[in-house]
Amino acid sequence: MSSGQTIHAQKEKNVNAVFVGLDMSLSSTGFSTKSEDGVHVETIKSTPKTAPNDLGRLLYICHAVMDKIPANVGMVCVEDYFTPSNRMQIGAAMKLVALGTAMRLALYHARLPFFIVSPPQLKKFVTGKGNSQKSLIVRDVYRKWGLDVNDDNQADAAVLAYMAEAIWKSISGDDVSQLPKYQQDVLKKVIADRPRYNLP
Repeated sequence: MSSGQTIHAQKEKNVNAVFVGLDMSLSSTGFSTKSEDGVHVETIKSTPKTAPNDLGRLLYICHAVMDKIPANVGMVCVEDYFTPSNRMQIGAAMKLVALGTAMRLALYHARLPFFIVSPPQLKKFVTGKGNSQKSLIVRDVYRKWGLDVNDDNQADAAVLAYMAEAIWKSISGDDVSQLPKYQQDVLKKVIADRPRYNLP
């Protein structure tokens, strides 16, 4: 049985699957779920005082995320690391790499299916352009899906939840031709080229 057939069989057993989007941040992780009941967005907050040290803080965030992922999750999408554009961003980028890696290991250990999505692919999926400003993502999340989010972390997480559902459908053989061509193009690229884990 192929991966697509296996996922389709799982989907038939679990028609109420929930799709999760994660925009990892040390201070304000964006968390979103998409299900039959609609889309939920929230922020998981932490500060240096949340835990006794940096590793404790990473564990706190990962545990907080894992506790919110429902048992009937169908697919998770996580935004990939960003590439710093100048030396001043290197320190922040390294901390986010540590957090992102810890989160991937937690998902991998729990055997939850997930894809890694690059920032340009996330942007293109919602705005049609891979180099859009973050403010446009917040705007288009509202225009396209009527979601009133608090910040760009929640907006990114919401887009990733929609992408998780679309990837799930595409892999399982569902018709996604109703999606705009730019979204179909993003899906094909993500599925073909981007890291994915725990697929059957």
